[in-house]
Amino acid sequence: MSRTREALKAVVLDRAEVELTEEFIESGAPFKDLGIDSLDTIEILVEFEDQLDIELDNDRLDACENVKQLTEYLAEFD
Repeated sequence: MSRTREALKAVVLDRAEVELTEEFIESGAPFKDLGIDSLDTIEILVEFEDQLDIELDNDRLDACENVKQLTEYLAEFD
């Protein structure tokens, strides 16, 4: 498993209301289905930047509408 996918699971699991399985990630479920609101999303992204020592592009992040899209974007940093 990639370091970004591991970070995604670790960070999102702290805030998600459902278990974040590989199937759930691949399903393209929207963040709201995880119980994650816009404030949670901002906190998650800041934590990703800190944990992975990367800088995320806000325009690219705005285009991520679900967990799968975010995972694909974060995979670019592996």
